[in-house]
Amino acid sequence: MQNYTDSVEAYIRREIFSETGEAFLDLSIQEDIIYSEFNDVGRWLCKQYITGDSSFYLVDSIQVQAAAIHGYQAVLVYKGMLDLIFRISAMLVGAERRQKFPDEEFYEPWRNNLSYWFKYAEFDWSDNRYWWLHRDDFRKAFEMLAEGLFVFLLLHEIGHLHNLHGDRRIENSRTATSTSPLDVDDIFVHEALGRGETVSEADRLAAHTREIVADAYAFKFMIVELRDSLFPESEYSGHDEMALRVLNFVVCHYMVASLFWGFSFQQPMRNDAQENDYPSHLFRLQSIENAALENQLAGGNKETHQGMAIGMKNYTDKLICAAGDDEFVSWREMAAIPANHEHYQKIRGMAGDWSNIKFGVRDEDWLPWPFST
Repeated sequence: MQNYTDSVEAYIRREIFSETGEAFLDLSIQEDIIYSEFNDVGRWLCKQYITGDSSFYLVDSIQVQAAAIHGYQAVLVYKGMLDLIFRISAMLVGAERRQKFPDEEFYEPWRNNLSYWFKYAEFDWSDNRYWWLHRDDFRKAFEMLAEGLFVFLLLHEIGHLHNLHGDRRIENSRTATSTSPLDVDDIFVHEALGRGETVSEADRLAAHTREIVADAYAFKFMIVELRDSLFPESEYSGHDEMALRVLNFVVCHYMVASLFWGFSFQQPMRNDAQENDYPSHLFRLQSIENAALENQLAGGNKETHQGMAIGMKNYTDKLICAAGDDEFVSWREMAAIPANHEHYQKIRGMAGDWSNIKFGVRDEDWLPWPFST
């Protein structure tokens, strides 16, 4: 294990930090214990979901980014991404408070100012005006929401590893006659947000498919991971189990919708045409919703449709309340464009080429039927 750790850390320093000047995050000097807590969550989830050696690191960088390093089974989350998660979570706590107390006066730095809050604002842990940090009842809600967003983000990166996206990309990039084994140069670093590169039509569709497959994986297991923390048995024993499953689905849906809306400010993208190297944030949200309905993630067909309807109304009402305007509605309505539906059908048709059931093993190498005789 130590040899593995030394090797992956040397790779990160050599191939990434030497180019960017970044470093691993020093947890001992961070402004709040939540960084150490998230580091523990990241390591635990990687061990829980990744077969074999794995590693998780927080990176000291203002980049709003996360990455999976294929070949080393390592996941990186950058401090800039955590800061965005914290700003989104603060806004969500503010939405709850504003809905309950519409006439109350309190500090809302995001209200009528979302673009600045999401893209440029510094999250200041020492600011006494940050009531969501300094009042215990609100702090608990803030931490719960931040952890939920973090779990989804991390599971998305693990989803790329689970589905062998690095290996599949390597094979696709080689000639049909090549039989050379993987080497150190065949390590892909997948990043959570694209950089607007120009790619071919085939590569673009493949990249979009990988993101949608990883998102579907992340949302499915986010629902599992957050169930006990959102609705602990000690508090909800005796409640209707199906109702709790729907409610759990609704809360996770709300978190993910908020995350992608935050991304849309951080990195604006066209929603009327999926021509970027990565799918738009709205398209990813819509694809998660479609996959959730197709796979009945709230427990059954009726329950999932009910959860979806409640979830969409819930997050729409809350995000309008938080923002102080209906900009979210205008953004969300772009998903109804027929071209996006057509693009989703293309992605569905390619999903099998970028998916597998068992971690790190192609279905045809694992399932006894119909792949083997």
